[in-house]
Amino acid sequence: MKRKIIAVITALLMLTAAFSGCASQSSKSAAGQTITIGTSPYPAWYVWYIAQDEGLFKKYGLNVTLKYFPVYSDSLQAFNTGKLDMLNIATCDTVAPYNQGVGFKIIMINDNSNGADGLVAKNEYSSIKDLKGKTVVTEYGTIEHFFLLKALESAGMTQNDIKYTNMTVNDSGTAMLAGKVDAACVWEPSLSMALGSKDNHLLYSSEDTPGLIPDLLVASNKLIKNNPKDVQNLVNVWYDALDFYNKNPDKAVADMAKQAGESVTDMKKIMAGSKLFSVQDNIDAITKKQDNYTYLPYTITETAKFLKSVKMVDTVPSNPLNMIDSTFIKAAQKAYGSQPAPDTKTLDK
Repeated sequence: MKRKIIAVITALLMLTAAFSGCASQSSKSAAGQTITIGTSPYPAWYVWYIAQDEGLFKKYGLNVTLKYFPVYSDSLQAFNTGKLDMLNIATCDTVAPYNQGVGFKIIMINDNSNGADGLVAKNEYSSIKDLKGKTVVTEYGTIEHFFLLKALESAGMTQNDIKYTNMTVNDSGTAMLAGKVDAACVWEPSLSMALGSKDNHLLYSSEDTPGLIPDLLVASNKLIKNNPKDVQNLVNVWYDALDFYNKNPDKAVADMAKQAGESVTDMKKIMAGSKLFSVQDNIDAITKKQDNYTYLPYTITETAKFLKSVKMVDTVPSNPLNMIDSTFIKAAQKAYGSQPAPDTKTLDK
């Protein structure tokens, strides 16, 4: 009974926070709950480590554990089985659990890949068409597989025109670096690793496909229902971290580099492939209906069609807006709506 009363009180407090746009800095995490956020080796998600190292969780009285998964798929399993409260996730990986009834909502877009994903090939292949009949590797059913198909499509080709081989993204980068395959689709930091060989070059980049690969923050329905104020505060923490990144780029990158195990110089290069989203970017991507990849529901639908085509899911969500809870990003608009996201390409200079 006590926990139910606390949940009701928390829900009432959230209504007030939604109108104010930004929760009080002295507020405490509901019922002292520890909130566990899953992260993995993708550049934009290291922003959470700025928040950790700069004391931004404490600013809002939050008790947060950042659970780092070196293998991305392990984080999906943990969230889908209820072991995490929130997760940083690629759009394509939200469709299957949604269809299966896993209770969650998309809370915000962290970033769009803007060069953090790429098709790397041996130097002897100067165009995508040169890959006809060649061995190209990436992980089946993932966003990299989707990206590979779009890259081939840009050259008037399909998967049938290449010797496609299923290989994890990490292993694909290693195989490309070792010269064991002709080409590979990989994301950072495997992308930089594959390009570390003088024998390889970049054929196609996510910079050529704006909006195709959004990365998201999702929260369990349980957390949203029981502790909506904490969810709001965590959205605020993210934008406080981006503000710190804008004002203190070297220190922010150092915070991220420490967790990533990279030098500050390399971390700047890795981050340059992610277009971090401002609050306004989020609002536009959710509310400005377009028949292209600038509109998140469109992207979800097109990604789901791909997943169905490779038999990773049985159905395409009929209304992807039902997967999104825009309450928290809209509440943040008053406080952060005019705040630009860090320009990672400029900060790489």
